[in-house]
Amino acid sequence: MWLALIAVAFLIFVYIGRQARLGRLKPAPWIRQFRAVRSVIGVGLSVFGITLLVRGLLWEGVIAILIGMGMMGTVRFQAAFRRPQGPPVAAAYSQDEIRAYAVLDLAVGADRKAIREAWKRKMKTAHPDQGGSGERAQALNAARDILLRRRGV
Repeated sequence: MWLALIAVAFLIFVYIGRQARLGRLKPAPWIRQFRAVRSVIGVGLSVFGITLLVRGLLWEGVIAILIGMGMMGTVRFQAAFRRPQGPPVAAAYSQDEIRAYAVLDLAVGADRKAIREAWKRKMKTAHPDQGGSGERAQALNAARDILLRRRGV
């Protein structure tokens, strides 16, 4: 009974952790502290397993200890199995988006603030009222719109 409840709690924590890593949950303090919570639960399971062994429940104790050690091991060695995070891959962007970054002289994957600042800087010289051409201003506006639409603004 207890092992089933602990296994369900563990699966819930795993689900929440994965959803947070995928960005589907807002990062809250309890999500950031997930590794610490997982360590405490792992130690508690190991102690619970030892208690079951002392009481003579061999298989239940061994299972609880193994689950606890597995939880603690995933916290300790998690970085060894994590893939390195690099800059965004250009293949994830369409040709229009890559051209829009080039029009604004930005690196692929620039954030919303950098997009707006680059647009303002370029528009000061490209605006028809400032002696620029209307086509250049339209190209800058289109590039800004494409990139901000991708960013969800």
